[in-house]
Amino acid sequence: MVFSSPTFLFVFLPITLFVLVFLRGRLQNGFLLLASAFFYLWGGGAAILIIAGVALASYGLAWLPWGRWRERPSRAILRLALAGSIGLLLIPIFIAKYLPVIGAEVTGVPLAPFVLPLGISFFTFHALSYVIDVATGSIERERRLLDYALYLFVFPHQIAGPIVRYSEIRAEMPGRREAPLPQLGVGFARFSWGLAKKTLVADPCGQLATTLFTLNAAGDQLTAADAWIGAVLYAFQIYFDFSGYSDMAIGLALVLGFHFPENFFQPYRSISITDFWRRWHVTLSRWFRDYVYIPIGGNRRGPVVGIVALVVTFSLTALWHGAAFTFLIWGGMHAAMLLIERFTGLRRTERFAVIRRMLVVVFLVISWVPFRSGSVPQLLSYWHSMFAGGRGINPAVITGVTPFLVLAVVVAVVSLFGPRRLTGFATVFGTRSTRDTAGMRWWLAIPATVILFAASVVAILVTGFSPFLYFQF
Repeated sequence: MVFSSPTFLFVFLPITLFVLVFLRGRLQNGFLLLASAFFYLWGGGAAILIIAGVALASYGLAWLPWGRWRERPSRAILRLALAGSIGLLLIPIFIAKYLPVIGAEVTGVPLAPFVLPLGISFFTFHALSYVIDVATGSIERERRLLDYALYLFVFPHQIAGPIVRYSEIRAEMPGRREAPLPQLGVGFARFSWGLAKKTLVADPCGQLATTLFTLNAAGDQLTAADAWIGAVLYAFQIYFDFSGYSDMAIGLALVLGFHFPENFFQPYRSISITDFWRRWHVTLSRWFRDYVYIPIGGNRRGPVVGIVALVVTFSLTALWHGAAFTFLIWGGMHAAMLLIERFTGLRRTERFAVIRRMLVVVFLVISWVPFRSGSVPQLLSYWHSMFAGGRGINPAVITGVTPFLVLAVVVAVVSLFGPRRLTGFATVFGTRSTRDTAGMRWWLAIPATVILFAASVVAILVTGFSPFLYFQF
């Protein structure tokens, strides 16, 4: 069950919201926990035991005497206990995501991969941030298991983010969360906005992109035009798919009384790759910055340590997405660009903004290819087609151009190159943050929400629905 499925839109969500209206206090949290567990059970089956185990383990680890260990002159025990806690919480993700790959490399025999539990990277990082924050004294441990379990399980963010730290919603966990009518309106508008991005833009772009990448994987030689069309469409797909999911999660959270952090800030308008990582998947970037990059030393201990910290951070970011050399290539490309911008000073200047934005877009289109390719040979073949392919257009491209795709590309291009005031939820509807309802342009939001939701439902019924790309992570 995904946010863009009829079952979720017309059965699960209405029933959940209807029941919550009549509940108060802890009963509301208890029912929401049960509903979220059912939501995960529907899509993840027995894998719910993994997220339940991670929840119990991280909750228990927070009760270790971290405060006493922090007060000791030597912090050896604190560091050892924290390292052990992190290692313990990483065991499920290691077994499910990396052990089959490592085993195949060691033995030379392909091993049957584990079925990757839905959202395992996301809920593991939620649990890690909680334990690390408690251990370092950033927050107090949560005494109520129900509240903490709800934090990990609550269905808007359990499968694909955004990565929410417990401190960000802790005050909203106990008791009844009041969601005033304006907040409900913003929440439903934001949800419909994200649903439209997914169904009206990401999915049509993804259909033809998938066709072209599949042809490349099968050994068919793509022309240069084919390859660039597929790469550009995938760049559109991954942005509108993932940012659409984040919009939907943030909107649903508002309806439930939570305020999730923003996850995207128009990243394809970035003036540099440094700027891009301030705008793309912000909660993941912030997680690695605070829990990996800064603890290693960041840029405070000289250029050598800064280089090491950056390379380690992006290596782990790449491996977070999957145990494949293609992800490491993608991460290496971004790390290299960040280092170039750091040592040339490009990250600190806004000169030649228009040209640099165009170059950033070209780099991103090229760098998404290893992210999408299933293997290094497929990646090299695709890049070869992009830069040394023949002329002409594959018939699959001609037959794959549908009215839905034309509309999707127009919307994507306007979002990327159009006037800033015409793009983005905040600039269209007038809200500056999830807590800002005063600036909402209701005269536009109400009809737009109805139209976007109706158009998205029609698209779902006509073309079917597809899972979000980041479910695989």
